[in-house]
Amino acid sequence: MGSHPQPPTGCPPHDPFCLCFARRLQVGAEERYRQGLARRFSYVLPEPRLLEVMRRYSPLVELGAGTGYWTYLLRVMGVDIIAYDNAPISGPRENRYHLAVVPWADVLDGDLSVLSRHADRCLFLCWPPRYSALWEALSFYEGEYVIYVGDHGARTARLAGLRDAFRRVEVHPAVAMDPDPRRPAELSVWRRRDRGCSSGATRLAGVPPARSPRR
Repeated sequence: MGSHPQPPTGCPPHDPFCLCFARRLQVGAEERYRQGLARRFSYVLPEPRLLEVMRRYSPLVELGAGTGYWTYLLRVMGVDIIAYDNAPISGPRENRYHLAVVPWADVLDGDLSVLSRHADRCLFLCWPPRYSALWEALSFYEGEYVIYVGDHGARTARLAGLRDAFRRVEVHPAVAMDPDPRRPAELSVWRRRDRGCSSGATRLAGVPPARSPRR
């Protein structure tokens, strides 16, 4: 996995993932430990600074939500978010990325097609697997904003049409559990190019093109 960033400080008391990650150097076998954290929680550490960025873009829809851990923390913050996965942990199909764990939040059963119902929400994708169907997500999404947590092709899916249809308005470094040392993980926010708010994105209406949504 290569060298890893130091753990963040100021973990909130309700975030066991952050607290467990901060103890990783005390338990040995760091790679194995981080993989266990990825299966139990998420493949990316939901640091408070990243969650605060996402809060500003509420309401959200997440696809490929896995354990629902980011959704859990965002809901604790009062964020309006709907989460989907094509193999929810509580459902009949096995989720090969999160075996023998329990979900942290309600995650609905849904594939790419559900995005066509949520143009009024910012799309959130966290560490979409490189060889999954999630690379086609933007073919189904008509909303205005995308929050992507990944590395754009090293470990995670490169979203088809992202740079053509959207422009990046924010970028923040992130800590991945299984990073590619050549391609750092990041949380980036993208806004659709050359058009006003979509018909469903009325909650973000009036935001100047060069600025972030309301705070």
